Amino acid sequence: MDESQAATLGPVSAVRRRPRWLVPGGLLLVLAFLTANVLADGPMIALDRHIRAAVQAHANAARWLWIGHGAHAPAQLLTELGNNQVAVPVLLLGAVVVAARHRSLRPLVAAAAGVVLLLAIVTPAKILTDRAGPGLPPVPFGHLGVFPSGHTTTSGVCLALAAVLLAADLPPRARRAVIAVMVALCFLVGLALIWCDYHWFSDVAAGWALTPLIVMASLRLAGLGAGNSRPHGAVARVAERELAQTERPL
Repeated sequence: MDESQAATLGPVSAVRRRPRWLVPGGLLLVLAFLTANVLADGPMIALDRHIRAAVQAHANAARWLWIGHGAHAPAQLLTELGNNQVAVPVLLLGAVVVAARHRSLRPLVAAAAGVVLLLAIVTPAKILTDRAGPGLPPVPFGHLGVFPSGHTTTSGVCLALAAVLLAADLPPRARRAVIAVMVALCFLVGLALIWCDYHWFSDVAAGWALTPLIVMASLRLAGLGAGNSRPHGAVARVAERELAQTERPL
C-alpha cells in the first residue's frame, strides 16, 4: 500500500471506528441543554428574542412580505408539511410501498412506531415546559406549550422515515440525493416556522435534534436495526449511516 492509498483509507477507517452512540449521545445533550434552558429561563431565551426580532424585521419588510404573508405564501406552505394531516399520510404511503416491495410488515411497524413516539415524547414535553409562543400570553397549567416544535418534529420524523425506507433500494448516488433533499426540506420547514413567527428558534432546534433520535428508535423497534442480517435490514443500515452523516447536533 503506497502513501496515497494510506492517506485515503485513514479517514475512512476513522469514520468506521466512530462509536455508534456518538451522534445519538450528542443529540441527547443538545435536547437536555435546550430543555433545561426553557425550564430555567436560561441564556438561550435572550438569544431566541434576539433572533425573533431580527427575523421579523425582515419578514415584515415590504420586499419580503410575499414569503410569509398569505395562505399560499411559500413559508406558509412549508409549515403545512408539519401538520399531521399531511405528514402522516406521506409516511404511511412510503411505508406501504416498501412493505409491498419487500413483502414485510416491518416498514409499517416502523411508521407506526414513529407516530407513537412522536405523540409519547412531544406532547408531554409541551405540557412540561408550558412555553408560550412568540407574542402569545402565558400557557395555562396543563396545556400545550410550543417547546419542542411539534410541526418541526412531525415533518422531520415522517419525511425522514419515508425517505430512508424508500431510498434503501436506490443506487448510492440517488439514495444520497433523496436523503439530502429530505434534510433540506425539514430544515426549511423549521426556518419557515420561525419566519412566520409561530416558534422560537430553540423550539425548532429541539425538533431538529429530536427527529433523528425518533427515526433511529423507530427503525430498531421495527426490527430494522443495523445489525439485522435480513434483506430489509439494509433499510436501517442506510438510515443510520445517512442520518449520522447529515444530522449534526446544533
